[in-house]
Amino acid sequence: MRKVRRRCKNPDCREWFHPAFQNQTWCSPECGTVIALAKREKDRQKSIQEAERRRKDEAQQERRSIKVRKLALQPLSHFHKQAQAAFNEYIRTRDFGNDCISCGRNTGAKMNAGHYRTVGASKETRYDETNCHLQCEHCNSYLSGNIGEYKPRLIAKIGQAAFDRLMGPHELKKWTREELQELAAHYRQKTKELNKRREAA
Repeated sequence: MRKVRRRCKNPDCREWFHPAFQNQTWCSPECGTVIALAKREKDRQKSIQEAERRRKDEAQQERRSIKVRKLALQPLSHFHKQAQAAFNEYIRTRDFGNDCISCGRNTGAKMNAGHYRTVGASKETRYDETNCHLQCEHCNSYLSGNIGEYKPRLIAKIGQAAFDRLMGPHELKKWTREELQELAAHYRQKTKELNKRREAA
């Protein structure tokens, strides 16, 4: 029977030898010591890395827990503010390049997301996309929406049926924190996808 030959696993040796038993990887006791010490160091480093990974995981979980606790203390208005900001950003992105819905001008000045039915007067339609359109700062902030000019252009844009639906009765939704967080995430995603499509066009 032919004798098995192996190379010594000691990187400083690498001599050929005939192992005395199946799992022997060293050619001499000295090399065996070197290999054993190297394995011990490797195991020690692995243990350190594993402990560091666990520490980071625990720290991340703690940060998440703190974030959840902080959010639980926030009033509902905080989540409405986040959802409204995401919704308004989507409206500005959707209507980008369009003229002001009220005065029909596009001077290059700041443009807002202007509600036809205001949030204060109609909380039910604050997140209705047919109720919000690109509007210049002057009409939105200084002319209280310039509603007289807004109406005919809004009807021309969305149609009479959609306008009638918008002006009709709406059930007031009682939003939860989780629903508002989901709504904000939904509109952030819609804005992202819209920007991607435009960049690809």
